[in-house]
Amino acid sequence: MPKKSFSFQFETFNDMVSALELIFSPSAASVILFTAAVKCGAQLYSRMKKEFGTKEEALRRLSELKKEENWGNLTFRDVDFVKGSGKVMVADAFEMMARKAGEGRETGQPCCNFLRGFLSGFLSELFKKTVTVTEEKCAGKGDEYCEFIFG
Repeated sequence: MPKKSFSFQFETFNDMVSALELIFSPSAASVILFTAAVKCGAQLYSRMKKEFGTKEEALRRLSELKKEENWGNLTFRDVDFVKGSGKVMVADAFEMMARKAGEGRETGQPCCNFLRGFLSGFLSELFKKTVTVTEEKCAGKGDEYCEFIFG
C-alpha cells in the first residue's frame, strides 16, 4: 500500500517562510526551519533504514525519493563513507524554487535551510555521528545549482 502524502505549492512554502520571518525574524526563521528539518531527516532515515543494505544504497534511495517528491535532483559526490563527508549537488531545490516563486525574496544568501537541516539529520543517522552540512552554493542567490558540503 502506497504511503499517504500531501503536497503544497512552492508559493505556499514561501508564504510559510515569510510568516515565520514576520513572527520571529529572518534569522530565527532560518534556525526554526533548519532545526525542524534535522528531526525530519533523522526520522526518515529511521523509517527507511531496513530498506538499505549499504550506505551507498541509502544515498541512492534518498536521491530517488526526493526526486519523486519534487524536492530536487540530489547528486552525492566525493563521499567518504568512513569519515562521513562529501558533497551534495541539488538541481531545482524546492526551497530555491519557492524563493523564485515569491516576489522580493532574493537576499543574496543561501536559502535552503530546510533542505540543509534535512540532509544533516539523515546523514547524521546514516553515519552514526553528528554531520554538519553547509550550503556553499545556492541557485536562489544566483548560482547554477545548490551545493552542500557535509562532514
